[in-house]
Amino acid sequence: MLASVIFCAAQIAALNVTDPHLLWFVSGFSGLGYGFLFGVFPSIVAETFGIHGLSQNWGFMTLSPVMSGNVFNLFYGVVFDSHSVVEPSGERSCPDGLECYRAAYMVTLGACGLGLAVTLLVIRHQLLQRQKEDGKGTAED
Repeated sequence: MLASVIFCAAQIAALNVTDPHLLWFVSGFSGLGYGFLFGVFPSIVAETFGIHGLSQNWGFMTLSPVMSGNVFNLFYGVVFDSHSVVEPSGERSCPDGLECYRAAYMVTLGACGLGLAVTLLVIRHQLLQRQKEDGKGTAED
């Protein structure tokens, strides 16, 4: 859950940073979010699917950022292209500043919010399941 919150903070920072010298906030929050995610994710995979086959399950889980990363990269390109001007030399430039990427950051913020919501729902589901199992064990005693 903490990784989701940090990723949301990174997107909010990206939506608000106008000084290029402050882009380290965006990079720092993104790196911290990935650090939390990939630091904890193997434990979650092992707990959920068991230790046997961890490497295979972990391998499949790490494919997700590869696919979504490509989709979001293409989307960022489309958003930038829609705001950019093609120079006579063939180069693209975007005179709109932060607006060059605002729509893309709003979509990724929405994706981060969706990830946070899913995470909270899974935590709630697991809590209810454990409470149900604890109640069932008490009734059997």
